[in-house]
Parts: sequence; C-alpha cells; structure tokens
Amino acid sequence: MIGALFGVIAAFSWGGGDFLGGLASRRLPTFLVVAASQTATLALLIPTALITGGVPPAGTALFTTALAGIVGGTGVLLLYHGFAHGRISIVASIAGTLSALIPVGVSILQGEIPSPLRLVGFLAAIVAIIIVSTSSVEHAVAGEDGAHADASSGAAARGGAIYGITAGICFAGFSLIFAGVQSDSTVWLITILRIASVSALALVFVVARLVGRRPPGDEPIRDGAIPVGLLPRLRLLLLLTVAGTCETAGNLFFFLASGKSGVAVAAVFTSVAPITTVIFAALLLGERVNVRQGLGIALAGVATVAIALGRVA
Repeated sequence: MIGALFGVIAAFSWGGGDFLGGLASRRLPTFLVVAASQTATLALLIPTALITGGVPPAGTALFTTALAGIVGGTGVLLLYHGFAHGRISIVASIAGTLSALIPVGVSILQGEIPSPLRLVGFLAAIVAIIIVSTSSVEHAVAGEDGAHADASSGAAARGGAIYGITAGICFAGFSLIFAGVQSDSTVWLITILRIASVSALALVFVVARLVGRRPPGDEPIRDGAIPVGLLPRLRLLLLLTVAGTCETAGNLFFFLASGKSGVAVAAVFTSVAPITTVIFAALLLGERVNVRQGLGIALAGVATVAIALGRVA
C-alpha cells in the first residue's frame, strides 16, 4: 500500500513538473529550460546531501545511477521539446503509456506470467498509441488568431507523437535502470542522478559548439522571451526551479515506490503522471482534442489502469 502511495506522489510530482517545464519550453529554447531547471535543482541538492550525510554510491551503483540520470534527462529533453512544438495531451499520453508498458513487458520476458486483465491492458495500450500517434492535428499555433499566449509552435508532425514515443522509451529505461540501484543514501542517489544529467547536457553543449552546431533543442531565443526587470526574471527562475524540483521529487518517490512494490508496479502507478499534465494543459492552455484523439487518450488511461490492476499471476 505504501509503495502505491509513493508511486502516486511520484506521478503527481512528475506531472506537475512536466507541465511547468513544457510551459517554459514554449517561451524559451528547450535545451536552456532543461539545463537551467536541472542546474537550479542541483544547487539545492548538493548542500542537502552534504548536510544529511551518508555515503555516496560507488562502483557499480555509481555507474548505474549516472546512466539512469543521463537516460532520464534525455527523456525530459525530448518530452519538453514535444510539448513546445506539439500537443501536450498527445505527447504526454504516449510517453506515459509506454513508460508503463515497457517495464511490465520486461518483467514478463523475465518469466512473470501476466493475468488476462494485464494482457488486455497491453493490447489496449498498443492500440491507444497507434490511434494517438496517427491522428491528424488541427489547432491554433503560436502567432495565429485565437492562439493562447503560450501555444505550441505547431512545428512537430502528428502533434509531436514521435517525441512522446522516444521520451516514453527513455522514461521506461530510466525506471528499469534506476530501480536496480542499491544504496543506503537516497539523497546522494538523487544528487548523482542530477549531476550526471547536468554534466551530460554540458558536454553535449560544448561538443556541439566546438563543431559549430547548436545542441538539440537549442533554438535561438525569441525577442521578448526573457522578461525585462528583476521581478519578472525572478518569476521565470522560480518557474524553472519548481519544474526541476518536481521532477527530482518524482525521482525520489519512484525510487521509494520501486523499493516497496517492485519496478513493474511502481512504473504503472507513476504512469498516471500524464493525466495531471493533460488536465493542466486543458484548463490553463485551452488545449482541446478531437474525437479520435480523445478516444486514444481515454484508451491509454484504461490500458494503464488494466495493467495496474492485472496483478502478475
């Protein structure tokens, strides 16, 4: 029961952080948003880890945690980029469904026998992903009449479905990798995750600049994107910090949930995170979906619930 609670808290933390990060990515380059939000969170984590004490992970645990941080950070970059140039509802629902589907699929390959309900959930999830990712998208984009001030650029095909797919694969990889880490210092684990992702972003930026290219998601900053004045800039910094902090809290509670209930169960409960993101997008950004998209998103939700309730036999 406590594992399920940790999973739900992780889901809401990730969902809220994803929405805030995606919102910021519609104003600023995605690469800048991810780098700034994760660096701001790291500035809070390092002193916390030093104060709380404990022994940082070493050897295999250190390598595995760092790898999980890089894979998860890549997923966040892809997700935010999809939010910036596609539809939040489409990108989030696909990513969430895959992040639940893949870990459970791996557990089946490892010998666990799924119940009929879980198999139904698998099939429904596959159908839902196909429906959502192949739906045509028509909505007002940034600069058009009737568009929200923070509307998507509309540059991504199929509402950014490909970003949802790749982000979902990364998040599933993060779940599988991070759940296998053994350590007595949870705060240090979360700190190493963030150090690894920030270091990877810095390395990508430096290498891209050395070869005369821009790193992925590093579009030119639009005029007026960075507000003028101290107070507006502090609000922007707060937005980035809260987005990064929510993601970090999600990582923490996912680790606790996987320790209590196993990675397959934890991944399913945390996969409800997109529901939070989609609700925020509908209420605050006025994003609407057509009947086909709505059917696919609803089916993705049903699939996730079926996978969660269909206990392994």
